[in-house]
Amino acid sequence: MQTIKKHLKELYYFLFQSFISKEGAEVDFWKDFLAQVQLWYRGELPLLYGEPAPSVERKIVVHSVKDSAILTWFEVHQKTKYREDLLLEKDAFAGMKILDVGSGPYPSAAVFEDAELYCLDPLLADYIKIGFPLHYYNNVKFISGTSENIPTEDNFFDAIISVNAIDHVNDLAATGLELKRVLKSGGKMRMHIHYHKKVVTEPIEMNDEVVKKVFSWCEGFKKISESKDKRGFALTDDSEMYTVWSN
Repeated sequence: MQTIKKHLKELYYFLFQSFISKEGAEVDFWKDFLAQVQLWYRGELPLLYGEPAPSVERKIVVHSVKDSAILTWFEVHQKTKYREDLLLEKDAFAGMKILDVGSGPYPSAAVFEDAELYCLDPLLADYIKIGFPLHYYNNVKFISGTSENIPTEDNFFDAIISVNAIDHVNDLAATGLELKRVLKSGGKMRMHIHYHKKVVTEPIEMNDEVVKKVFSWCEGFKKISESKDKRGFALTDDSEMYTVWSN
């Protein structure tokens, strides 16, 4: 019995350390991005993810350089990136209630007009702590939580989207079932999924068979695009691919 308890304790410790490492790496990425986006805003970094430093006319100016840089990047890059990544027009979700799974510190799906947007991410408190001003986005509902346990009622959303985030989750199978629970019958699903080898922040190796299995409940869900390029990135590893899945 003591041996079993010892092994369980070691397992729990390992899982805890893995979680901290994954979450910590995510936060470190966004801390680094905050420094880069301010250099980009000031013109000291000519390109950031392929986006030229903003002209005076394109800059949003608020009380601090940090917030000005974040808001400018949101308008200049993030909104366009989301629409292009998902291969959708701005009115694709008009009149709908959308869940963006793993939104990060930007409500990028706000590019979709006349929609009610919910942004789900487990690190929202960390984003605020390191300096992301989420309070500027008045028309967005932020949900601090995981994709395995979404704090909303059944059949709540008309559409679910995700951009390069589904491979960040801790339990993909549980995530698939939870998305089924919160999506209305016949609701829309659209996901941009990056196929690649496992890394700390993206511990799940995605491929066609994995996606089909996890979302087998979603009628008509299929791959509609694959590419080596997207806004600001170009893949050089033969094992990697950007894909878009939709029903």
